[in-house]
Amino acid sequence: MSAIYISKNGQQLGPYSVEQINEMLEQQQALLTDDAWMEGMQGWEPINSEAFADLEIGQSAASDTAEVSTQPSQAPTQASSALVETAVPTGGGSFSIGDSLSEGFGFFKANAGASILFVLISGVVGAIPFVGALLMPLMSINFMAGVKRYRNNATPFEMGQLFDFSHAVDKIVGALVVGILIMIGMIFLIVPGIILALMWAFLYCVLADRPGTSFTEAMKISAAVTKGNRFSIFLFMIVCSLLAFVSMIPLGLGLLVTIPMIQAAMYCAYESCKGNS
Repeated sequence: MSAIYISKNGQQLGPYSVEQINEMLEQQQALLTDDAWMEGMQGWEPINSEAFADLEIGQSAASDTAEVSTQPSQAPTQASSALVETAVPTGGGSFSIGDSLSEGFGFFKANAGASILFVLISGVVGAIPFVGALLMPLMSINFMAGVKRYRNNATPFEMGQLFDFSHAVDKIVGALVVGILIMIGMIFLIVPGIILALMWAFLYCVLADRPGTSFTEAMKISAAVTKGNRFSIFLFMIVCSLLAFVSMIPLGLGLLVTIPMIQAAMYCAYESCKGNS
């Protein structure tokens, strides 16, 4: 029987059997998007990832004393879908600009070398026409996924994570579509562009947090999570812009710190705002 560990709020819990995991899912003590690990895996992955696909996780238990099900798995798909729907972030939370920036700086301090390399590589890639426009969003989303892993279980950020091309189409196309829409909004009276930018401010965060989510669904989730926090996000963006400007003074070297810190802080803000997840 598989011994599965779950990471929640930075704590490692377990080991649990498949039956126990299913029971926790039913009682909302765990979510399909929570990171988990079992022997033989190289790292932590969400419970609904392919690594756990053969274990029938997400299937409703028949009773508290049920044995591991050996029946064909038509029902797990429906059960999993229902659980995923309840796990979709709907907002309702709030964030502190100071706390988010503090967490972002904490991430940088713990992963300084990899964070600086992220900035340098991003600068090189961004300078390549067309290629930069495609890969920069992908790398930023993957960087935020690294922030998530560090928050959940203190897993150090590794440079190889930047070039994770899983679900690359939604990561790249989503960023391009949102960027174009915001640009159009900026052309027409500026204000519509600002509103769209605030509404979709957490797009990258959602795609990092929920791998496999389509970019259209990520846009909807971002709009829901930012609702009620858009003025705070606006102030957060102003503060981050000022920090980035000041950090450029010493030959731009400060950007090696502020760029990864701000991206990590943005993800931390999203985590505080996303509510029911």
